[in-house]
Amino acid sequence: MTNLAMRLEGRTAIITGAASGIGRATALRFAREGAQVVIADIDVSRGEDCAAEIHSAGGEARFVEVDVSLESDLMRMIDCAVTAYGGLDILHNNAFWARGATALDTTADDWQRTIDVTLRPVWQASKLAIPQLMKSKAGVILNTASVHSIVGLTGSAAYQASKGGVLSLTRALSLELAPRIRVVAILPGTIDTPANEQVPEDVHEAFLQKVPLARRGQPEEIASVAAFLASDDAGYITGTAIVVDGGYTTH
Repeated sequence: MTNLAMRLEGRTAIITGAASGIGRATALRFAREGAQVVIADIDVSRGEDCAAEIHSAGGEARFVEVDVSLESDLMRMIDCAVTAYGGLDILHNNAFWARGATALDTTADDWQRTIDVTLRPVWQASKLAIPQLMKSKAGVILNTASVHSIVGLTGSAAYQASKGGVLSLTRALSLELAPRIRVVAILPGTIDTPANEQVPEDVHEAFLQKVPLARRGQPEEIASVAAFLASDDAGYITGTAIVVDGGYTTH
């Protein structure tokens, strides 16, 4: 754990949806840069495995089982960070849920589930975390939005609406919380994660035709951006969206 500048040394971070994909890669990266990481996820097996990997590399992490749609779980998540590490410096709202469907085919239950996991916890977790983040000298809220917060996507109405809301909420929070807490959204393009394995290969290939770098991104490439944004190196960045999409949105 000495091959990177310890930009996050001594800081405590919560990452939701941290058992796999972008969240897991970010948890590992934050730990490598010196952070104490609370891994929050509904997947106990993968979450505990992520914490174990951090420990085996000499880092510090705790896993807490969390359903982000439940306020009580979010409260317990914040309490875990404060009890274990004495405070909170970074909240990374990363968890999401989606089922691909057009607006016509989306059921009311699927719409509500998407909002309850992808959008509402960004507000609710932030609200619960703000009192602790205000005590930090470097409070940061990172929100994983999507390139589809700003460009259209056929057949994923609820997901796109929720991610658009994440971006708008990022702007609102940044104004309300400045100058004490920075708030930034990360907009990934197509990333090689377990969540994308359910997407048909022909859909992926069609998407990649519009990506100038001609490949899917890796979770570690999003994690490296998150680590930068969480650090003092990004101390003058707030209220904006950082697009990490291989050039997709240049079209």
